[in-house]
Amino acid sequence: MAKDYREEFWKGLKELEEKMRETDKKIKELVKSQEETDKMIKELMERQKKTDEQLKDTDKEIKEVAKQQKKTDYQIKALTKAISELNGVWQNYTEDTIREGLENALKELGFKEFYLESKRKRRGMEVDALAVGRDYVIVIEVKTTLKQSDVDDFESRLKERFLKVFHEYEGFKVHMAVAGMRIQEGIDRYASRKGFIVLKHKDGKDIKVFNEEGFRPKDFSGV
Repeated sequence: MAKDYREEFWKGLKELEEKMRETDKKIKELVKSQEETDKMIKELMERQKKTDEQLKDTDKEIKEVAKQQKKTDYQIKALTKAISELNGVWQNYTEDTIREGLENALKELGFKEFYLESKRKRRGMEVDALAVGRDYVIVIEVKTTLKQSDVDDFESRLKERFLKVFHEYEGFKVHMAVAGMRIQEGIDRYASRKGFIVLKHKDGKDIKVFNEEGFRPKDFSGV
């Protein structure tokens, strides 16, 4: 019995030692794993710190960009206003200058007795100049640079609204004239084919008729 007891004792002791070795091994593995985890946490904290610094720099850059954008917007608004004012001055100069040469140009086309009226505006419709005769009126559109879109827009506006707004000219022949400091290539022929009087400011007060010889302006009163 004593022998069996000792054998069981030593056997149990060996098993305990084996379990202790396994436990020690697991503890070492856990310690190693914890060290790796600590290392990863440390690395993550370093990365977070760098990220926070980058975000801080980015936020500073965003604020600087916003500041510059605000400054740019102000400059753009100021420039736009200046250009608008300059265009207004130039447009008025163009209209005033061309109007001074209209009388001779229209007489060249055969219109004899008429008087000129400056810019007229009524009920949202504006015309740059009018030449009014005994039984006709010439509606004149003045542009710095005459383009096809100007011709088409002018024709559309006049057909739709002129006699409705300026009803005092009902029963008159209505002619259309377009004038420009510059005329895009081919637009003089385009406007002439529509029956428009085409005028160009050459220099000083000189206005040149750009219609071909024999041209007869269209009467738009019945259109």
